[in-house]
Parts: sequence; C-alpha cells; structure tokens
Amino acid sequence: MGAITKVAVGATSDELDRKRFRSATKTKLAPEVIARQSRVALLAFQSLPDRETALLFLNSEDEALGGRPIDIASTSEAGAERVAALLRARMAPAAKID
Repeated sequence: MGAITKVAVGATSDELDRKRFRSATKTKLAPEVIARQSRVALLAFQSLPDRETALLFLNSEDEALGGRPIDIASTSEAGAERVAALLRARMAPAAKID
C-alpha cells in the first residue's frame, strides 16, 4: 500500500506527481558542495558574455579540467579553485603580439 500524500484541493495530476516523487528522487548536497558550486557558477555568470555561455561552460566537458566544471568544482576546494582559475584566465585580456 502506498504512502498518503497531502495535496491542496484542486491540485493537478502534474502537481501530484511532482509532490509524490520529489523526495524520493532528490539527494541533498552537503553545504560545502553547494557553496563551491555557487561560487563557481557566480564567477561563470559574471565573467562570461551571457547566461547560455555560462551554462554551457559549467555543464560541458572541458578538456583542460578533465570533466564538467560544475562536477570538478563539486569534488573539492582544489577542484573549485581549478575551475575558478580557468575562468579568470579566460577573462584576462589577450596578450598583444606586435
């Protein structure tokens, strides 16, 4: 027999499905992981030209890092600093060659 779920009167079936499966499918991240992800994401949004570019950077495999930046930042403080350093390097103005 399934668990009883409290729902608001007039809730749609989509709302019921979200409530029913939300707690079973989400794993809470440790506060330090959330802090590292947040720092790196904020730096990406501030340093890259637009939101789409920042999201693409954070969620795409990066050869220089050896993985997705958001995942690298999640693993450790050193990983977050590697991602931040890469972003800062990309922000630095290109050297002029005369």
